[in-house]
Amino acid sequence: MLPTKNYSSLKGMLPKIHHPLPLNEKSTKKLLDTLTTSFRKNLDREHGWLDEETEALGTLGDKSSAKPVPRQASLGASARHASAAGAVSKTRAVSPHPDRHSSRPTDRHLRAILSNPLFSYDQTVNKTRKHSSAGTTTKLPIFGTETSSAATATATLAAERDPLEIFDWAVARGLMTTKRAAGCLLAKRREAIQSAHVSAKSFIAASGAGLKVLQWLRAAGLEHDLSFLHDSQLAGVLVEFLAAEPALEAVVWQWIERLQRGEGPQQLASKTVPVAAYTTTATAAANATAQPMSTASFLLDKLVEAKAHGSDTLDDAYLAMRRGADMFSKAAGGDAQAFDYNVFWPWCGLSWMSTIKTWHLANPTPRLYESFVSIMDHDERPSIRLERAHLDLRHPTRPTPAPAQALLADDHLLQHVRASMPRVERPPGRQLKYPGRIVSMGLDTVRHLAFLGEPDEAQRVLDRLRLQFRVDQEILDMR
Repeated sequence: MLPTKNYSSLKGMLPKIHHPLPLNEKSTKKLLDTLTTSFRKNLDREHGWLDEETEALGTLGDKSSAKPVPRQASLGASARHASAAGAVSKTRAVSPHPDRHSSRPTDRHLRAILSNPLFSYDQTVNKTRKHSSAGTTTKLPIFGTETSSAATATATLAAERDPLEIFDWAVARGLMTTKRAAGCLLAKRREAIQSAHVSAKSFIAASGAGLKVLQWLRAAGLEHDLSFLHDSQLAGVLVEFLAAEPALEAVVWQWIERLQRGEGPQQLASKTVPVAAYTTTATAAANATAQPMSTASFLLDKLVEAKAHGSDTLDDAYLAMRRGADMFSKAAGGDAQAFDYNVFWPWCGLSWMSTIKTWHLANPTPRLYESFVSIMDHDERPSIRLERAHLDLRHPTRPTPAPAQALLADDHLLQHVRASMPRVERPPGRQLKYPGRIVSMGLDTVRHLAFLGEPDEAQRVLDRLRLQFRVDQEILDMR
């Protein structure tokens, strides 16, 4: 038998094995800078663009060894680099010279990756909290998904943590859902209302929460097909956050346009219409078969509402309602029923704010006010005539009580108003209080007639209100 060669005779044929050494923070930063710089130059070559200044600096060392990198390999490298950047928060800068490379396409590509919510959560934040709760599992605060019985520790943790920090934590672990995202935004809105900030709307805009959730929707692919609009709670509160920032409001209009083209869910989830809200059997039967509200109409309603709340005047809300009405009119192509289907509830909601909730607001611009009122000039149903009559009574420069007087002369006004409601479900949370609405218009008419020096006519209107609505205290309660 021939003797076996020893290992020393084969060591020249085997490659040397170098075990990786643990890197400190400085070495990690140097490695990340080298990788990102190399990736940038290779991707620049792939796109046929290279910074001569960078080439002259020789940041890669041996330039002759650089070869074009395939697109998929580049994208894979970018994801690894982005993951490393999330682990070492202090090295998130793409280049040591960001100003010089700010216009490079590769820098824009890397910034887009690093801004992805999946890489934005800093794993090193709140280590003290994590160690303090070691050995126990917790639930996601405000999300309602409990994974342990440590209720006290969880409540304390939730009270201390910012809702957006919880959002980043859940996104980084793949636990985020539309319901949880809505919970984060609602918690942030509650924080804005309870804060000592001058304006809750400016607090919401400064928080950046709307942009953060929007980025997650895009990264998760939920905005691509607008499937997130199935969750009306998330859609409603997200519109409020996006409307607070002029640059992001355009996104809501894009969603409305896409819905009109047939993309995404066309209707909200149907809800049961309470029969107690109506008095006649015919009206109850008609509304029992009401079709769900269109998603596009719901978004417009929430956008107009967001523009109205927290503002000194309703001018911005009137502009938004006018723009939405024009969009729906063009999409309907002259179909009055389709136009009414999308515009009725948003217009009525803003009409209510213009007549009942204007005591703390400055007078609107007459031109914008009249443009808003004219949206429903073609509609002669009693429910719309009631809205327009009250709006005429509240005109900022030329109030007139004549339309209201004509309506109040009808002994069956309330019944006619209810019977003329469209067969479209109202927005979630919207209540029908037409008795109080008629009384409010009637009392405004009485005050205006008294101001004009017509006490007899004012007394006649007041007597009719007492006859129709019985008890004065009930009238006050209905308001």
